[in-house]
Amino acid sequence: MNDRRIGPELKSLMNSIARYVAKEWPHSMGSMTEMHTEILRYLMENRGKVIVQKDLEQVFTIRKSTVSRMLRLMEQRGMVNRLSIEGDARQKRIVPTDQFCSMGEKMREGAEHFEDRMQRGISDDDLNVFFKVIDQIKENIQ
Repeated sequence: MNDRRIGPELKSLMNSIARYVAKEWPHSMGSMTEMHTEILRYLMENRGKVIVQKDLEQVFTIRKSTVSRMLRLMEQRGMVNRLSIEGDARQKRIVPTDQFCSMGEKMREGAEHFEDRMQRGISDDDLNVFFKVIDQIKENIQ
């Protein structure tokens, strides 16, 4: 059996990613966290679709309270708007603001560059194994 443990390795990887993002991400993004960036990327990729808080909870596997806090902060910082949905007063559609959309292309390019950098030198077969293992771990802990 391998002496390396999954938890500490994932934590180490996430720390490395956070350091890279802090160093390389455009300063114009201000105080956006990694999760803000991921949520905004998801919203931009799904423009035209109705995205509500529950969608974000499911896509990112995060709790309702966490998403609520994050969206409240993102709304205060002018990143997203929460708009009423006709026929359902309980839910709000989440859309990126015009202010954010003007930065969206730069953010998309940065995200693509980062993904390319992470995948550099890794074969398609190895990536498929990586994602298969990640999916297995997710399934094991749910």
